[in-house]
Amino acid sequence: MAKKNNSEMFSSLLYIIIGALLIIFRSQTLGWAMTIAGIFFMVSGILDLLKQNWTGGAISLIIGIAILVLGWVATAIVLLVLGILIAIKGIVALVEVLQRKNKNALDLVFPVLTIVVGLLLAFGNGLDIMIIIVGILMVVDGVIGLTGTLKK
Repeated sequence: MAKKNNSEMFSSLLYIIIGALLIIFRSQTLGWAMTIAGIFFMVSGILDLLKQNWTGGAISLIIGIAILVLGWVATAIVLLVLGILIAIKGIVALVEVLQRKNKNALDLVFPVLTIVVGLLLAFGNGLDIMIIIVGILMVVDGVIGLTGTLKK
């Protein structure tokens, strides 16, 4: 039982630390993650090549280089496309709500928020906002887990 408590405590502390890093450093953490992933793929590719696994090694090496070189460009493109698609979904939902006979102000909230989130992702700092929200959720989850573990 003590091992389970230690594991749960470690997981909770890890969530708190990662959540705090996401809140403090926001999109920089995504850059770190991409850099680590790129290096991991490159090292894996080199090790495969040394073992004469030519195909797997070459593919891993190419993926690693692509992540390191094109990571932010690809991320920016994905965020732009995703943001525009989310905003369009919000606009469609807003039009549907406005066409209803029975509508109230609460029915407008979700479509409007969807449009705002889409526009922030596409053209603003929506990525930072989303990362901060994820960081806050991780810290809260970690604190809840930690207090639950300490009560046992």
